[in-house]
Amino acid sequence: MVMKKLAFILAISLVPMGTALSASKTVKVEGKSYAPTINLEGKTLKLVGAGLREKWFFDVYTMGVYSESGKCDAKDLIDTDQVKYLRLDMLRDVSAEKMSSTLAESFGKHMPNGASPKLKEQVKTFKGYFKDECKEGVVLEMYYVPGKGTIIKQDGKQLGPPLEGKDFGRILFDIYFGKNTCCDDLIEQIMKTCKG
Repeated sequence: MVMKKLAFILAISLVPMGTALSASKTVKVEGKSYAPTINLEGKTLKLVGAGLREKWFFDVYTMGVYSESGKCDAKDLIDTDQVKYLRLDMLRDVSAEKMSSTLAESFGKHMPNGASPKLKEQVKTFKGYFKDECKEGVVLEMYYVPGKGTIIKQDGKQLGPPLEGKDFGRILFDIYFGKNTCCDDLIEQIMKTCKG
């Protein structure tokens, strides 16, 4: 009887400890929190990491990155056909025009030689999604789902139909995690916070 009571007390005492350890995996950047896991499209995604995007000494946004594997591997994020997710929390106002021009420049650098007409049209469609100013506090979500394509949301509202196929999603993640990335410092921070 005494042993049963001791086992029960020990089990109860371990619950807060387990909760604390789980909560400690949440990553906070500039006041924005990125949970250790999220549920998306019927899958549990693991936090790869999070970081701050700066440009010309200005804080632009924080970004959390999730994938099914949760691997601390840029190539895995680019090439693997898995659900993968980017969440950007805007820290300053960015005009729709500026957002569109920045995207055009980024995609221009990462488009493959001999890109298909479909892919070029998808990039054009994607840039056209950003009609409203991305004000401070806006949340942008960009995620790829195998068999469905790439989905873009602004403050929870889907900006258009999914951009079908693997190619567009691969280029989107290559912009951030491939060679000639726009954001070396951001990616370094993300990989430093990676637990996978």
